[in-house]
Amino acid sequence: MRWIGSFGRNMQTWESKLPPVIAAIRPAAMQFREWAAKHATAAAAADCELALVEACNNLINHNENIRDAILLHAQATPFDLTIVVRDTTSGFDWPAAATLPDSSAERGRGIYLMHALMTQVQYTRGGSHNELRLRRAL
Repeated sequence: MRWIGSFGRNMQTWESKLPPVIAAIRPAAMQFREWAAKHATAAAAADCELALVEACNNLINHNENIRDAILLHAQATPFDLTIVVRDTTSGFDWPAAATLPDSSAERGRGIYLMHALMTQVQYTRGGSHNELRLRRAL
């Protein structure tokens, strides 16, 4: 984990390379939350942390062939906090609408939660990498 620092007066960044294992998510999320708490309200930092955890859980749990580290990048300005989760998997088809599954379902809430917690959620599936961009207005 490394803190990148300030770019200009009003933008701060954070970056981490996450090993593609579930056990690595919690420590990275805690470090992110500590950083985010310095640049956003406690509620916004908590929402962003949960969205980040959901994104990483989905990525690791739904990609059997994931081998490369997952790049996590966050940027904070006085107006918003943006998280980018980048991977080199084959990606998946992002649903057109984020819907909540039946209450008896054990899975399937991650994308819905990301949309509920964040101002904007954008997934781009590319040739060499995929990128999930999570933005929260402050």
